[in-house]
Amino acid sequence: MPTSELDAKDASIVGMLKEDSRASTQAIADTLGMPRVTVHDRIRRLQERGVVQRFTVELGKEELGWSLHAFILANWAGDRGETDRRDVAQEICGMPFVVGCHIVTGQWDFIIEVLAKNMEDLGDSILDGLSAVQGVGHTQTLVSFYNFDGAAKALS
Repeated sequence: MPTSELDAKDASIVGMLKEDSRASTQAIADTLGMPRVTVHDRIRRLQERGVVQRFTVELGKEELGWSLHAFILANWAGDRGETDRRDVAQEICGMPFVVGCHIVTGQWDFIIEVLAKNMEDLGDSILDGLSAVQGVGHTQTLVSFYNFDGAAKALS
């Protein structure tokens, strides 16, 4: 549900939680001029409705040594009767360098988002990891120079 479909108070609470998921109920209440119990109840209802699904921490990938961000386009090379693309995507997602894998339409079958420490690490990850997955065929790697977040980033 987009925040535009929430009432103004819920949208404000969600906005504050997006900025700092560790913000206390009291801090949110003080900022919004609402009673703490009201904020607590609204957050609980947002969770029950599935609007707020989890509270998390965003790690600094560069600070942790994962400075290279790339996308790998891959073709499916499996036999329809033996290999399911969903199973291949699940296996890919189990690799430590993979952020996510999408099964897509068009010229490519998978878009795989990855992180690496450097180009050598990326190459090893592809050659030693991704290439060994049954069902992954031809790949093309796109290295990201810069990343700009859009308005819908919080929904991903």
